[in-house]
Amino acid sequence: MIRSLFILLLFPFCCLAQSVETYIQQGNTKASAKDYKGAIVDFTKAIEQDGKNAKIYFYRANAYSANNDYPSAIKDFTRSIEFDPSSANMFAYYYRGNSYNANKNYAEAVADYTKALYISPKNAILYHYRADAKSNLKDYTGAIEDFNRAIQISPNDPSLFEYRGVARANIGDNKGAIADYDIAAKLDPENADIIFYRANAKGNIPDFKGAIADYTKTLAMNPQNAAAVFYRANAHGNINEYAEAIEDYKKAISIDSKIPNIYKYLANALAKNGDTKVALDFFGDRIKADPKNADLYLYDGIVKNNLNDKEGAIADFDKAIELKPNSEAYQSRADAKLNIKLYDDASDDADEAIDLDAKNSYAFITRSRIKLKLNDTSGALKDINTAIEINTLNDYAFSIRGDINTILRNDNAALAAYNKAIGDNPGNTENYLKRGGTRLRLGDRAGALQDFKKLGDLNSSDKYLYIRLGQLMAKGSFFNELQTLFNNLITRSPKVAGFYVNRGIARENLDNVTGAIADYNEALTLDTASAEAYQNRGHAKIALSDYEGALKDINKAISLRDDDDEAFFLRASVKLATKDYQGAVDDYNSTLFINLDNIKARCRAYKRRF
Repeated sequence: MIRSLFILLLFPFCCLAQSVETYIQQGNTKASAKDYKGAIVDFTKAIEQDGKNAKIYFYRANAYSANNDYPSAIKDFTRSIEFDPSSANMFAYYYRGNSYNANKNYAEAVADYTKALYISPKNAILYHYRADAKSNLKDYTGAIEDFNRAIQISPNDPSLFEYRGVARANIGDNKGAIADYDIAAKLDPENADIIFYRANAKGNIPDFKGAIADYTKTLAMNPQNAAAVFYRANAHGNINEYAEAIEDYKKAISIDSKIPNIYKYLANALAKNGDTKVALDFFGDRIKADPKNADLYLYDGIVKNNLNDKEGAIADFDKAIELKPNSEAYQSRADAKLNIKLYDDASDDADEAIDLDAKNSYAFITRSRIKLKLNDTSGALKDINTAIEINTLNDYAFSIRGDINTILRNDNAALAAYNKAIGDNPGNTENYLKRGGTRLRLGDRAGALQDFKKLGDLNSSDKYLYIRLGQLMAKGSFFNELQTLFNNLITRSPKVAGFYVNRGIARENLDNVTGAIADYNEALTLDTASAEAYQNRGHAKIALSDYEGALKDINKAISLRDDDDEAFFLRASVKLATKDYQGAVDDYNSTLFINLDNIKARCRAYKRRF
């Protein structure tokens, strides 16, 4: 952002020897021709004859700076200031600040720009440069204040709005950043960087369609901007436009195949698009062309893992590790082993991933998930906290932290974690479902319903997600909203059995038992092995006092899934109604055997003792 400017300040040197003046003139001439090394030689000779001349040190400092030798430049600017600390030598502070900034001595740069501003308080460029240095110190609020002052002095400079937008984006004020980029774009409509930055800010709102439009504008001005293609692909993926995302990932690879994790993103998009053969063919062809490329095996393994080909995935990860044993390969293999319940092997791989890269936050996330499966909740929480310390913007880590606190029955901590996950990634539907369930347990029905409605508005293509949403809405007794939601979902996707089960539950609880049974019947037409449909139809038949039909349906549900405590509890209720008391007691005991926390069964069992 800061440009080092070599300036020629021509002052009379009448009092100096002719040779000194000659060396100075020669040095300036060489510097103008970008022969900075030659200029340095001449200025050095001048200094040898006049070692206390502030301007000669200034000239040589500029030459050092232009030659990217910033430590030497800083030293000469300092000597120049020592010999002439007056306000007339303001540029020495200014340019030493530039050299400090280029040398990553940002605090010193801020101090020099501040001194220069004391001498020249109406200089917008100085405020701009000091803002840049503050940004490099992550003092974005201070940077914004300096940009504000610069804009007051120079309100038509597009770069001031552009970089104030960057500073605002860095403190999460994406809407403020977009407003600045809008002004900058009007002042400098051909600047592709401004549109690119605006696209990034829109993606963070998240306005993915707006981001896509801006990335497209950027690419119209600069078609070889691989980052714009890559980020446009991400935006497409965030709104489930996987075909478009895949096309962009491939295009980005053709421009710059070294973009970090680009093959991983492509692999995920191919898997989510259901392009099983396309995904496998793509990486298979790449592996044939480059059989020693470990990354290709790694991402081919990720595709296979997403397609539940765990053995094929592990074989690919093995090959990737053989060719290039790195943290990501071990972590990916740990994930695959976790999914097939090889917990000890998975744990060893996660440990190795962490040993190879102690900053791999995903390795800590994977090890945390493994520890959860091994019932080590304290270890899981410790690992997930470490993952978050490494990357405070990883929404997945916060989501897992929420899950762990849910298991620990610390709903307030879980809620805080889900809030952070949603704040970092508002487009992740899963976290709205989890937060809604947490709010429901905390008694915040309005907040839970808000999350459930938000989930419905996001139009996910994940049918199972909506089925789980329906279950939570039923648990919260939001039956009118539940019926409306699944009316709409059934209109869109009339062949999903779980949708009819959820609408049936809503209808039954709204006293439309006949309509509920019709929905359960339709669910069983679509899926003859739906334990949920049999169980809920049995429940509806109880309301009609059809105990024989209810018992038949519930028995069928239990035969399909014998680990559902609610099914045993429901059958116990039928047996109690038909005076089969011993059968009811046996089913209540089975309920508690499966789930000791089933309060309803515990109460029933307690009553039967007296």
